[in-house]
Amino acid sequence: MFIFSNLATSIDGKIATASRVFFPLGTSADRKHMQTLRRKSDIVLFGASTLREFKRPCIVRGVAADGLKKQPANAIISSALEGISPDWPFFQSDEFHRILFVSADAPKATLKKFAVRSEIVVLKKPTPRLSTAKQIIQALEKRGYKRLLVEGGGGVMWDFVKENWIDEYHLTLTPRVVGGTQAPTLVDGAGLEPKEILNLKLKSVKKLKDELYLVYRKTVQRG
Repeated sequence: MFIFSNLATSIDGKIATASRVFFPLGTSADRKHMQTLRRKSDIVLFGASTLREFKRPCIVRGVAADGLKKQPANAIISSALEGISPDWPFFQSDEFHRILFVSADAPKATLKKFAVRSEIVVLKKPTPRLSTAKQIIQALEKRGYKRLLVEGGGGVMWDFVKENWIDEYHLTLTPRVVGGTQAPTLVDGAGLEPKEILNLKLKSVKKLKDELYLVYRKTVQRG
């Protein structure tokens, strides 16, 4: 499976404000770029906090959808589906397939409500040998998915970054400063020790007005 990510950040590395109130960091050009990348995927993965904020699917829209035969599936990571409603637009559309990755602690009554319109995959308790990300990758590969686009947020990115699963990082650097110690960053989580830090290789860079579009490829080098 080829795994790539796409997020926009401020110059101080934030992907949202500390309040998590929706605020598009990028321009319309960045949003167009996002649609292009979604079209190159067969499934888009994002976290429960992103779903709670937008309540809509991450599918291909606008001119990028012209001639598209099939929308990418959407996968959500949520331990117990708390604060999520099956009445949201995300769950009402028939345009795409939905997969909900939940923990074994998720209430069965809750899962029953969502199983009507979504595929439920219960994850095992993560271990050093079988992490959350590895379980998700295995489940998606078993279902025939080949190109996974990770759209965040920072916690989901951490699940994939810590084991160096992401093959290609698409990053839009926007001319904004957000600040805030509690504001989410491109990658959150516990963080890596100096000897574990990932080293990436710059594949391309493009400047559109005041935005930079960067693409990095993974390497095996750490520290």
